[in-house]
Amino acid sequence: MVILPRLARSLHHPMLAGLLGVILIAIGLYGIIGNHIATGWSILLIVIGAINLLRLVVRQPDATTAA
Repeated sequence: MVILPRLARSLHHPMLAGLLGVILIAIGLYGIIGNHIATGWSILLIVIGAINLLRLVVRQPDATTAA
């Protein structure tokens, strides 16, 4: 499950990678709230999901670096 967002990004499907990132965050939150997954693993899933979502943000090139 953790490798799937990377695979989706490499296949140029960023929205699928974002969806899988949201799923990872949801699984991590479910693990923390329900005590079904160890806290360390849940936090790791949340961090990996957040990284996938942050990569969806399109950054505009800075005017000073573009010149």
